[in-house]
Amino acid sequence: MDKIKKLILFRIPMSICNFRCHYCYLAQRDEHYQGIQPEMKFTPEQVRKAMSKERLGGPAYMNFCADGETLLVTNLDQYVKELVEEGHYAEIVSNMTINPMLDKILAWDRALLSHIEFKCSFHYLELKKKNLLNRFAENVNRAWEAGASVNIEVTPSDELIPYIDELKSFSMEHFGALPHLTIARDDRTAGIDYLTNLSIEEYDKVWSQFDSGFWKFKKSIFGIHQGDYCYAGLWSMYIDLTTGEALPCYCGHLLHNAFEHPEKPLDWCPVGKCPIAHCYNGHALLTLGTIPGATEVRYGDIRDRERADGTHWLQPELKAFFNTKLEESNETISNGKKLEYKLKNAWLAGCTIPSRAVAKVKRTMNKKE
Repeated sequence: MDKIKKLILFRIPMSICNFRCHYCYLAQRDEHYQGIQPEMKFTPEQVRKAMSKERLGGPAYMNFCADGETLLVTNLDQYVKELVEEGHYAEIVSNMTINPMLDKILAWDRALLSHIEFKCSFHYLELKKKNLLNRFAENVNRAWEAGASVNIEVTPSDELIPYIDELKSFSMEHFGALPHLTIARDDRTAGIDYLTNLSIEEYDKVWSQFDSGFWKFKKSIFGIHQGDYCYAGLWSMYIDLTTGEALPCYCGHLLHNAFEHPEKPLDWCPVGKCPIAHCYNGHALLTLGTIPGATEVRYGDIRDRERADGTHWLQPELKAFFNTKLEESNETISNGKKLEYKLKNAWLAGCTIPSRAVAKVKRTMNKKE
C-alpha cells in the first residue's frame, strides 16, 4: 500500500470563474475576476521531472486549486496526468460544471483515475440560479462511474439557510448522502474569522444537522493557534504551478523555485512555529500529519461518506492513501536541527522583506492611479 511521503499544494493564480459566489475568498480581493489565463513557465514534463517520486522520496498528495475555477485553466489535464502517471495522488478542486476539461480527464484509464479525487464545491445557490444543478449532479456521477473519487462540499453561508431542506433532498437523491460542510472564513480579518452574522451557538444549531465529520473537525481547530512544531516546508510545499516558486504552506517565506534544477535536491525548510492565527486549512495539513501527534483524525475518513446503499464516495485505494500520515513516513528532527532551520527562516525573512515592500508600494501606486 502506498503511503504519503510529501504533501504538495499547487496554487494556480488564475481568477477566471463562471460563478460569482457571495462568500468566495476571491471576491474579497482587489484583484478578483481579472479573466487572464496564467502563463506556465514550465511544461508538464518539466514539472513531472521536478516532482518525481525519486526527488520527493515517494508518492505525494497533490492538491490543484486555482483562484477561480480550476477546470478553466488551460492544459490543466496535462499537468495532472503527468504527475498521476508518476505515481502521485491528485485532488482537484472544482465546481464540476466545466465539461470540456472534465471530459478529457474522465477519458483516462481507470488505473489513473483511481488516484484522482474531485473536491466538488457544491455552490447550490449559484447552480440553482444558473440552472446547472443537473449538470453538477451528472458530472459528479460521471466521475464516480469513470473510476475517480468524489467529495461533495458545501460552504455554509447565511444566505443558504432557507434552502437547506431542498439541498438535503437533492443530495440524497443524486449523491446517496448529505454533503460535507466546510467553514466560510473572512480573510479580511486578522484572526481569519467565521464569515457569518449568526452567533456561534446559532451557527452550530443550524449546520450540525448535516452531521459532517469534515465540518466537525474544522470547527475543532478553527480559531485555535497551533503551538507545536510544524513540519510544513520540510514535509510539504505550497507551489505556484505557473512559476515553481515554493512556500512551506499557505504561510511562511519564499523558499526557492521547486521546478528549476530538478537534478538537485529540493531546498526544504520547516515553518516550525506557525505565524498565523490558526491553521485554517488544517483539515488537510493536520490530518495528513504536518504536526506529529496533533490529531488522530485521518484525511480519508473526513473526506468520505457512506451512501445509503453501503457504497462510498472515495475509492478504496485512494482512501487508504489519504488515511496515511506524513509523520509515519518521515523522520522528526533534533533540537539542534530545529535551531538551524530557525536561523534559516530568519535569513529567508530578511531576504523577502524588500520584495514585499516593493509589491506593497506598487499596489498603493496602482490604487492612486
